[in-house]
Amino acid sequence: MSESVNKKVLLGLSGGVDSAVSAVLLQEQGFQVIGLTLDFSCRSEETRDNMIRDTKSLAADLGIEHFVHEAHTEFEEKVMTPFVDAWRRGETPNPCVLCNPIMKFPSMISLADEYGCDFIATGHYAAIGDEEGKLIPFNERRRDRKVSLLRGTDRRKDQSYFLYALPQEILSRVLFPLGELTKIEVRALAEDRGIKLAQKADSQEICFLPDDDRIDFLREQDALGEPGPYLDTEGKLIGQHAGIGRYTVGQRKKLGQSFGKRMTVLSIDAARNAIVLGDEIECRSSSILLANLVFTDLLEKMLRDQDQVTLLVQLRSQGQAIPCAIELIDNGSRAVIRFAEAQRLTAPGQAAVFYQDKMVLGGAVVLSSTAD
Repeated sequence: MSESVNKKVLLGLSGGVDSAVSAVLLQEQGFQVIGLTLDFSCRSEETRDNMIRDTKSLAADLGIEHFVHEAHTEFEEKVMTPFVDAWRRGETPNPCVLCNPIMKFPSMISLADEYGCDFIATGHYAAIGDEEGKLIPFNERRRDRKVSLLRGTDRRKDQSYFLYALPQEILSRVLFPLGELTKIEVRALAEDRGIKLAQKADSQEICFLPDDDRIDFLREQDALGEPGPYLDTEGKLIGQHAGIGRYTVGQRKKLGQSFGKRMTVLSIDAARNAIVLGDEIECRSSSILLANLVFTDLLEKMLRDQDQVTLLVQLRSQGQAIPCAIELIDNGSRAVIRFAEAQRLTAPGQAAVFYQDKMVLGGAVVLSSTAD
């Protein structure tokens, strides 16, 4: 690392094993680590107090400076309110995909500048490579070097899907210490380094949903909606739903009544407060319409040089990457992806993330689960 680049790094410290091991690995590479706990969500006072106590205790054990940054109001405006509004529109939003580029990482960069840190770090299972997708060692990182986002080695834990919208100015300053490790290896490192929470269970919750109870949260926000019609694919009334905020495209369970056969949510029409149901075989499409495109320079060049580009797309955070052809439409403001074989419908509001081998080429938001 050149003399012009310091070795101070601001690390997101959550109180879990991933961020703890990240701190240790950074220290072992000679970084001065400062721990940051982001207090965004309006959780219960008890939950918040426990989180802060745990992270302060962890920071003390690690021997690092630590501080808490609170931004409840901004988080509510930028993440929680759009989340609720999306459900009102009949969409299925992914709040982590939204939060990372507009709240979490920009907050960390701003605070890193205040503390004189050239880099930030998190415990995400992802990695940073050069423009060709080759992993860049930490000692070769430069703030002014163009980089690419890569998948984490542990395919089951890979979190690059949630990070596709991070801009170059943030990616160039991010370190992912766990990028080449599996979760098993991370826990083993924690045991070896004497980290007390080596076997602490992973949190699967959305941070502002206590007990991961979306329905209860939307009820508190008056966002579940009013009862309305269930329709079949021909528009015939076949029942009544309990409010569109309770349902998502592709849902087969908890429909609230029996139809004589298994039914699946095919689409949600918020304007008519109607939900269309059909057979599972009808819950498939050979194309998807995308909006809010966030593409790398490489993918943009590929699309300029070709009418359509074939690559891999991942439609769910734990889904498989599948081949597709992507084509820009509407003067490049939207895109259509097409599959050789029809795929199960993806809910509007979800992310579609594009890959070339391990390299993330960008992503978009599903506007319609079919573009046929």
